[in-house]
Amino acid sequence: MRRSSVWSCCALLLLLATGCDDPSAVGIGLIDEEGLPVTVRLPADSVLTASQKDRTGNTARVLAGRVADPLVGTLSATGYVDFVMSGTALVDTTIVGVRLELPRDYVYGDTLGSVTLALHDMTEDWPYAGVGTDTTLSAGPPVRTFSFAPTDTLVQVDLPAEWIAAHDTTFRSSTFSTSFHGFQLAPGEGNAVVGFRFSEIRLLVFTATDTVTLTASKVLTTVARESLPSLPEDRVLLQDGLGQVVRLRFDFSADSVQEAGLHAAVLEVPIDSMQLKQAPASFVRPLPATVRLIGVNAEGNVPVTSLGEPIVLATTTPEGGRLRFRLGSTSLQTLQRLMLGETPVRYLQLEFPTDDNTLGPLLLYAGPMLRPTLILMVTPPSP
Repeated sequence: MRRSSVWSCCALLLLLATGCDDPSAVGIGLIDEEGLPVTVRLPADSVLTASQKDRTGNTARVLAGRVADPLVGTLSATGYVDFVMSGTALVDTTIVGVRLELPRDYVYGDTLGSVTLALHDMTEDWPYAGVGTDTTLSAGPPVRTFSFAPTDTLVQVDLPAEWIAAHDTTFRSSTFSTSFHGFQLAPGEGNAVVGFRFSEIRLLVFTATDTVTLTASKVLTTVARESLPSLPEDRVLLQDGLGQVVRLRFDFSADSVQEAGLHAAVLEVPIDSMQLKQAPASFVRPLPATVRLIGVNAEGNVPVTSLGEPIVLATTTPEGGRLRFRLGSTSLQTLQRLMLGETPVRYLQLEFPTDDNTLGPLLLYAGPMLRPTLILMVTPPSP
């Protein structure tokens, strides 16, 4: 190979490594020199929103509260938490107090006002595994309401004496873990949704001589949309916590693409970061930490591994006004089969991991001049 050919190949690799300066370019552009691989820019043929079950049981945090976001609408979150008493814990004397401790690690909304939540008993066991955020669970009687600043790092809730007296036998029972069913955290006043770390939620039982610490055994968040978003033209909303996903379809029918050998691929998704940054004073709108790319079939079903986990093609973090997914070797094989029509996968889907529970929104460009684009390095088929 000539030295100029080597440099041309290196330049193509660098192009995919760094991305193009202008993600708005549309159409297919081929750079062909002496049989070298070529780059192809392939804009999404369609950008579709769809719904699927978002599962929040035993994720990193539980959410509660209500937020009226002028951009994406009003959302309310209801949290559920249950507790377990370890085998060595023992409440064997008079209970003088019970306190719920909620370590806050997330806030979406007004940070200067206060948030009021209503604490309810749960009177029966409730599911958490595989439960969608649109599920409705029946709560028991109210215990109390409590208010706090959304920036507080630790929210402490002392339970009323009458509630303690009514649950005294339960706390002393050897079957506490099956006879006590935890609490509901329901939205009340305020304009913020807050998140509490699952791993550090505690229920403290104070006696005259000791403090018994109960750890959270399970959590769940349910989310409801109470008003629709008000979006600029040619934008698509992708928001965590609502079971909302975005599906991208690409037209691989061109001979120069469909029959080409694939060497590298990057998916670039432009984000309207200016709109996301515009918010009232003291209002915070955290972006999602991670977005993942998976493949789905025509019915929206997700191919899974032998362990039942979705096959993730790539993950990324919003940065610089875009999402940028770089496909590894295994993912390239899946994309190559998609180009050839040899896989049930028909769409590339943008969604959020289920282990980090937030309401983070992203506003994606989906207009004719600025839209998700695949940048491919391929070897064109022989004439």
